[in-house]
Amino acid sequence: MGAELNLGWMLGRAARGQKFVPLKLRVNDALALKSLRRLAPQFQMQARSARPVAVGTKVQIRPEQNGVKLNVGGCLVRIKQSLEKNAGTRRIALAANRSQPPITRARLKGINAVIATYSTNFDPGNVKRTGNMRLGIKAINGTLLSPDETFSLNKTVGERTQARGYRTTIVFENGYKVPGIGGGISQVTGTLFNAALLAGLPITSYRTHSQPVAYIPIGRDATVAYGSFDMKFKNNRKTPIFISYTLQGDRATAQLLGAKTNQKVSLRVTSKKIGSHEIKAQLYRTIRQNGKVVAKAKVGDSHYKWKDSDWMD
Repeated sequence: MGAELNLGWMLGRAARGQKFVPLKLRVNDALALKSLRRLAPQFQMQARSARPVAVGTKVQIRPEQNGVKLNVGGCLVRIKQSLEKNAGTRRIALAANRSQPPITRARLKGINAVIATYSTNFDPGNVKRTGNMRLGIKAINGTLLSPDETFSLNKTVGERTQARGYRTTIVFENGYKVPGIGGGISQVTGTLFNAALLAGLPITSYRTHSQPVAYIPIGRDATVAYGSFDMKFKNNRKTPIFISYTLQGDRATAQLLGAKTNQKVSLRVTSKKIGSHEIKAQLYRTIRQNGKVVAKAKVGDSHYKWKDSDWMD
């Protein structure tokens, strides 16, 4: 800790005839700071948000953990004050800065059930596409929507660029399959879109692909393009909604956790094939509360028109 004998002070006392000269220390600031900076990572603890965790049909709340970071300057002051005042000091309380995570137990009040879950399958062997999906899911997982808050896929995930780790793979553009950065984010979008549908949440913005996809039923897919069009849904409940999103094996699973209700949601799609490469579809949703229909409406229209005959796997 940079402590060394303060010989000048001790010899001065002896020269003045002091019979018993106590041990006196002084702290070398440069050495102490060097040691403290080396030790600082051992005392550091990242802040961790509170999180609802589904256990079967029930939800448990994992409490938050405050972050801790060594205050190097404050520690130096304490070391100097303690050791230079009393060379026999054996214990020094270090100075630390504490930080609170963004999500606390209090913000999760009311979340006690899984209100919707939806999964889709993908090919983990397509490494670049899987990597893109992983980045998107990581950005969404852990999102908390307060009452009346709207979720935006583009805002949450951000722009898909190579600098942010996204890779080039196959995307749809004007009915064609072409190379594009961020392929796979549409599956991330569509999976979450279906979870929001099944939770009975209002869909405020979405668009389907230019051709059907294999991983989601026709009329129920959703795609996005940063800066052009988005997928959005709103938390119209009085309690918060937490998004848990995982990628395991060959399955992507979006799970919405919130307050338990007796609500049941059913989806229906009608479609009409106009030509070999053109389909029109309509998506309808019915919401029942305690067995009684409380809402029944068309969610939106889909118009698939593509140039090649094979669907995306």
